[in-house]
Amino acid sequence: MQDFIKILSAIPSQAWIAVTTALLASSLTLIGVWLTNRANNQRLKIQLEHERKTRNEEIMRDRLEEFYVLSNKYLNMLVGHYLPFRMVMEKEITFNQALDLVIESGSKSDCEPHRVTMLIDLYFPEVKPEFDKIVNVREKLNEIIDGYKKQYKCGDTDGSIWLNNFQPLFETLGVLTDGFEKNIAKLRR
Repeated sequence: MQDFIKILSAIPSQAWIAVTTALLASSLTLIGVWLTNRANNQRLKIQLEHERKTRNEEIMRDRLEEFYVLSNKYLNMLVGHYLPFRMVMEKEITFNQALDLVIESGSKSDCEPHRVTMLIDLYFPEVKPEFDKIVNVREKLNEIIDGYKKQYKCGDTDGSIWLNNFQPLFETLGVLTDGFEKNIAKLRR
């Protein structure tokens, strides 16, 4: 051990200064590189988070636009679907004519009800209760039409009793669909 101390003491002080300076400079360089890398990583994380947020906002905007267009088509088709049956109840057309109108409008329609419900389930669950009200009214209207259809097939074409139940629900459907479209527009805000 003493030999080692003699060897160290034999080294000139200028060499120690040079070694110390080199170690200090290297250490400061390493610290500088570490701080730069850390700052770059933080900047990159912030940039990636911003890009992710921007991309998610763009996706949601696209989905909202798609939802608005598809639901508008679907709701217009839905209201239009029931109008011929109201005309039958008022004795303006026959049941077969109403069915022909429904088939014709259905063949021309490009609405996608399943896509509307998928968009509600995946992206816009906050409007589901309101959509469920529309579905509930739709089911009640279908029950009225089914009841009237049975009566009509038996030869009794008087739809006045059925119309008394049908008309308020039909009007409710119109109000609900208008409100639903307005609420979709509010989702953007």
